[in-house]
Amino acid sequence: MNTAQVERFVMRFLEAYNCRIIEKTKHAVIVNLSPEADKELTGRSYYWSFVERTGVEPETMTYRFVFDPEGDAAAAAAARPVPAGPLNGPLGAVSTAPGPQPGAVDRQAQGAAGPGNGPQGGLSAATAGPGAAAGAVSAAPGAAGGGGQAAGGGTEPAGSSGRPSPQGTLTAGAAGPGAPAASVPGGAAPAAGSGGSPPEAIRSADSILGRYFGTAPAPPVGRVPRDEVTFGSRRLQQLFATALNNGRFTRLFEAPPQAASSSQPGRSAPLTYCSWMNVNYKVEYACDMKRSEVHSLAIQMTTGEIREEFHPSMLTRKLAPKLPANIHLLGDNLTLSRAASILEDYLEQKIRRTDHRWADRANQVLAEEHQLVRLYYEGMLAAAEPEAREELEIRYAARQAEVDWQYRPRVHVSVINCGLFHLRADER
Repeated sequence: MNTAQVERFVMRFLEAYNCRIIEKTKHAVIVNLSPEADKELTGRSYYWSFVERTGVEPETMTYRFVFDPEGDAAAAAAARPVPAGPLNGPLGAVSTAPGPQPGAVDRQAQGAAGPGNGPQGGLSAATAGPGAAAGAVSAAPGAAGGGGQAAGGGTEPAGSSGRPSPQGTLTAGAAGPGAPAASVPGGAAPAAGSGGSPPEAIRSADSILGRYFGTAPAPPVGRVPRDEVTFGSRRLQQLFATALNNGRFTRLFEAPPQAASSSQPGRSAPLTYCSWMNVNYKVEYACDMKRSEVHSLAIQMTTGEIREEFHPSMLTRKLAPKLPANIHLLGDNLTLSRAASILEDYLEQKIRRTDHRWADRANQVLAEEHQLVRLYYEGMLAAAEPEAREELEIRYAARQAEVDWQYRPRVHVSVINCGLFHLRADER
């Protein structure tokens, strides 16, 4: 099965169980299960026993079934928003806030040298406190701006005692122990309101205060389980098994022809319908190889007539689960158990008439394999010690059983499904 076939089957299954489709996309579907589907798929037997005991309104599960995992992942990646920030540009890009360019520290330090600006005066980049980041300094002493250290005597202007300047940068002389590295390499720092902020902890809307005091900004959103429904997946196998177990028996009525119902709306004689019991059998011819056949047999419940290949003929008819108007059903002369026994006898006689040369060849191979196993283990048993003989006999019996299961010819008959079809009696 390809992706489209799996999707059609799942959607038909959900519609048959009256599930509520919340959202349908190209690659997935979000569905709220009906009570019947929830009992079949979720395995919450304890919860449903509680609902039956107390009579409360049941709350069914909501699932997200994904038919195309690769396409769904690509669609989710394309729809995911990119967070805004100053560092989302090219690698190594820095903010354009005002500040000296890389390499300006040494030039400004050399140009600002003067009286009182020696080692006893201003502070150079090398004398920055241990709390400052390496290379994250702005203009050296003597540079213009309120963030530097004033020339002469090493005095500091107001506002430069180890705290960020109005532009968000720290000077080399003002950086003291424990000062945060607020600047970026190169002397430039993010300006206030430049389009980004430090990452903060994300607050959950589902908080204790929100539950008990109503201060949460939004109600909590429940988690929707995600299941990949692809060919061979566990969920798809569960859907197959549910459809097989609950869809093995059906009762359908043939829809009356439109011409008769439209041209003669007031006809006095109703249409006559007869009942057919249809059973689809699976016959397996097995030995070391296996061949399977499907036989669709039907018997008329009034006359006992038997038809073969009944299921293909039903595919061309329009059938409905409700009895149409102005219809007369003929009485049944056979019970369901009697009709089933007649069909089983008919199938058995048909199997007996088939060619069974494959079984003769399988019996010949079976005898040869038993001979090989017997020669192998009889020699070992003859030479074995008394304490090891019991273990060898167990292995010998197990090997004989394996050979018998693998090569012995057998015919296995099982019922796939069956139904009761009410068809027009005047048509064959």
